[in-house]
Amino acid sequence: MSRLPTPTELSGEFWTAAAEHRLVVPRCERCAAEFFPPERLCPACGSPEWGYVGNAGAGTVTSFTVVHRAPSPDFETPYVVAVVELAGGCTLLTNLVQVDPADVASGMPVEVVFIDKPDGGALPVFAPGPADPSNEMEKE
Repeated sequence: MSRLPTPTELSGEFWTAAAEHRLVVPRCERCAAEFFPPERLCPACGSPEWGYVGNAGAGTVTSFTVVHRAPSPDFETPYVVAVVELAGGCTLLTNLVQVDPADVASGMPVEVVFIDKPDGGALPVFAPGPADPSNEMEKE
């Protein structure tokens, strides 16, 4: 079974939220751009002032590939790697689950689901769904 990445100073809050089955993404406090992965500076305006905000996890597949040859025995094939655009405009490179790879298409609505790991963490991935990207929630 594959392991989760080791949280860093920048990604720790993301992984803590994922373990609680919440999706959060970085948002710039200066220009309000949402981005992923977390970076020291906002990629839109260069500000170092950003924080995590909650995201409902509704999105759209913008690109994908089906992997038939796994990088290690930890992965079952075939599996789908996709770029998902969330309501706030940021994109995540992720896996699609609960779908036949032959049924995946660009433009497909998806929603976040979480795969629990034995160490107590969880991996956010996406599954087909009646996702409504305008239904975004902010972290309080």
